[in-house]
Amino acid sequence: MDLSVIVPCLNEESNVPELVNRIGEVFERGGLAGELILVDDGSRDRTWQAIGEAQASHPWLVGRRHSENRGIAAGWKTGVSVARGHLVAILDADLQYQPEDILRLKRELEISNVDIVQGWRSPVGRDKGPRYYYSRGLNALLNSAFGMSLQDNKSGFILTARETFEDLLSYRGSYHYWQSFIMVAAHAKGYTYKQIETLFEPRRAGKSFLEDMPVKAVARTFADIGKAFFEYRLKPQSSSTLRSFLDRERPLVPDEVQPLWRRIHFGGYLQLFGATHWMMTKEVGTQLRDLRESQWLSPEKMRELQEHKLRRLVRHAYQHVPFYRDRMRAMGITPDEIETLDDLRKLPFLTKDDVRKHLYFDIMSDNHKKSEILKVTTSGSTGEPFVCFVDREQLEFRWAATLRAMEWTGWRFGDRQLRLWHQTLGMSKTQIARELTDALLARRKFIPAYEMSDETLDQFVRAIEDFQPILLDGYAESFNFLARYLKEKGRLKLSPKGIISSAQTLPEGSRKIIEDAFGCKVFDKYGSREFSGIAYECDAHQGHHVVGEGYLVEVLADGKPAQPGEIGEVVITDLNNYCLPFIRYRIGDLAEALDPAERCPCGRGLPRLGKIEGRVQSIIIGSRGQYVPGTFFAHVLKDYDHAIRQFQIVQTERGAIALKVVKGKRFSDGTLDEVLKVLRQFLGEDMGITVEFQENIEMVRTGKRLATVSKLGIDFQQIKAS
Repeated sequence: MDLSVIVPCLNEESNVPELVNRIGEVFERGGLAGELILVDDGSRDRTWQAIGEAQASHPWLVGRRHSENRGIAAGWKTGVSVARGHLVAILDADLQYQPEDILRLKRELEISNVDIVQGWRSPVGRDKGPRYYYSRGLNALLNSAFGMSLQDNKSGFILTARETFEDLLSYRGSYHYWQSFIMVAAHAKGYTYKQIETLFEPRRAGKSFLEDMPVKAVARTFADIGKAFFEYRLKPQSSSTLRSFLDRERPLVPDEVQPLWRRIHFGGYLQLFGATHWMMTKEVGTQLRDLRESQWLSPEKMRELQEHKLRRLVRHAYQHVPFYRDRMRAMGITPDEIETLDDLRKLPFLTKDDVRKHLYFDIMSDNHKKSEILKVTTSGSTGEPFVCFVDREQLEFRWAATLRAMEWTGWRFGDRQLRLWHQTLGMSKTQIARELTDALLARRKFIPAYEMSDETLDQFVRAIEDFQPILLDGYAESFNFLARYLKEKGRLKLSPKGIISSAQTLPEGSRKIIEDAFGCKVFDKYGSREFSGIAYECDAHQGHHVVGEGYLVEVLADGKPAQPGEIGEVVITDLNNYCLPFIRYRIGDLAEALDPAERCPCGRGLPRLGKIEGRVQSIIIGSRGQYVPGTFFAHVLKDYDHAIRQFQIVQTERGAIALKVVKGKRFSDGTLDEVLKVLRQFLGEDMGITVEFQENIEMVRTGKRLATVSKLGIDFQQIKAS
């Protein structure tokens, strides 16, 4: 279906027959597969009967009826809820807007690559009575109040994508005439738009609902402007496709009443969130609320949500990202052809090299706000650092998804949390201050994973016992080595509810060692710097739940969906990051496919992955006996990507390493000396470092270049269960 035309009708029995005929001519002239959706909004005349009579001879006509008058915006909502067209046009039933202009709006939408085309009412031939001047005055007021410059701000004659129209209708306030603010909503939500002048005829039949109460209508309009100013100017919220979807579906959510002290603590934490986190806002709390609810959607509804967000993303990429538009045009693909998750495979893969080559050319959207994007340098586990950008909404979504996954372990906000991680590596003084403040407010403590050695392990154990955390999380390697130490010294004197293991793969042997040592279950996490947490284990421990509200994860073998139990390549589509869309991104990992028809015993409808095969790292031993995870080198050397294009650390004997380097375009001996100084700072001043320059570093079967390779017989991947 190409186009759905939605028309609310109130006492329009005289106009329905002509409207239907003229819309039919529009479909025929434009060669469109279209439908006309007439919504009888509580009419007291024969409007509903006229719609029924027209349906008998026009199969593309859809009728819906309100038992009482609810207003134009409610009519739009009813119409779009049954619309099947990729595009949606709205106009009034009184034929003052000319239906034939729909084709002009559609052509302009295709040519301009904007999100919305609005027809503004030409003054040519218009009656210059009181209503005309009232309309002009209201237009000036709307433009002034909302920082806009439209010819006809309140015009309700627009054409846009169905998903965009649904988003526009997701307003929070209670309005008398919200239809007057449709372009205000578009402006506030960051959509691009264009106006074209259209002829506007006087009403020939029927009676406007405003004619009997102009004074009352004016008063209500001014009240609405105040509400809209608060919603769209003073307290703007991010566009939430997820919230709109949940409002319609209302999944059954298990009851959990948080104690008053936890609610007060979390509320206070959110109020200070913007001060302790760069760019992110307290909207994280709203996102967390929605994610707590959406996890209980059925798998079918989760898929429906993903397809809805996919359509929005692909259309956005086509209209606002030249890289994707050129690719799709070269393949003869339009956004209308990407309707379901199966259609996603029509699109080509996105590689890291694609992003590198096009990052500063054409892969960034043309409508993002520079003040609301964050540069992310990945840890470069392949030995080649990688730069991308993420927008604010995606950052807030990541944080909320992390909090939700932490709750799966039994932890609740306010419980003590301990991280075996780097705390402030690579941060500025301001970032360090924010990180420390946030940790204090969240009752989170860090243990520096990069400083673990035989001499310091006892000290770290005592620090953990003194803190008494409910949840521990950090590098799988670090937990493994700590667990091996505890196996000899005895278990910790604490009772955590869970451990979240991340950054490296977790073999079953290592899982058993860690769980025995700490006396709790391990919850494995799969993630990356590009996306943060992608999939997490729940308390059923039967695979990793994909954060399906934000990511589509394909597991492919020979380019096709892998069969259950089969190992395949992981390909990810990020449904939330609009500043730099990742569509079918080859992240370079391998994972096990699970049967999508089998639902997890926990009851959540999120998709699942099996074992994660990628992210293989090795431990390097410093000259002082300290165990340094492979991720350390990736974190340090990511800041030298201008000089070192690829690297690999190889250790074949204690007290020495080989640093293999593929030079970058701005390599210098001075930069190399600086790198060596930093490495010795952590590995030991007497650490032997041999530098080997190479043209390329070979990949392993996952398609990655290992950042570290240890040949000392303690390789993390070789640990077996006893």
